Amino acid sequence: MSTWQYGLGSLGLVSGLLWSLAIGASPVPLPLAAQAETPAPPTMEQLLKTLPDGPYQFCTEPDPQDWRDGAGACFNFIKQELTLAGYYGYPHSGDFVCLRGQVAGDWLDGQGLVVSWAGQAWSEIPTEEIVWDREGRLVLRQGTVVSTAGQVSKIVFGQARLQLQGLYQYPESRMTAPTQLCDWPPNV
Repeated sequence: MSTWQYGLGSLGLVSGLLWSLAIGASPVPLPLAAQAETPAPPTMEQLLKTLPDGPYQFCTEPDPQDWRDGAGACFNFIKQELTLAGYYGYPHSGDFVCLRGQVAGDWLDGQGLVVSWAGQAWSEIPTEEIVWDREGRLVLRQGTVVSTAGQVSKIVFGQARLQLQGLYQYPESRMTAPTQLCDWPPNV
């Protein structure tokens, strides 16, 4: 074959490829060795396994590096292996839910506790699923009043599920310690 015949053959091959792409045909996949594999980011379970037990603070926004204790919604907790006990809420407010449970993948599954009082009253106790926060990370179910003293009621949610993926780890826990805010009733 002459050079011009090779040129015509190559031109036909390129034209056919361009035409198949133009009409929406799928391109031929690259061999596996040529495909770049992007590793999946570690899950929160994998990350927490590498951290020593102790207090931590993770928030939906990066550390503001100013006078504030955190930005966005924050989860302030004490880690014991993959068991977490703490609270999720908004810094510098009374809006928080105490949580305790186990981490699996990117989720904390366990129970929730809120205190209803005159300044932060829960007029109705939801038994069906509710999304507690504006970020859509915390889902609560099966609410039950477990104790009442005057105008103060403790409400336990039999199921609480918090999405942990995408939270920012702060260098240290700056919010109030969970043991000062979360007084779980006995036998719950």
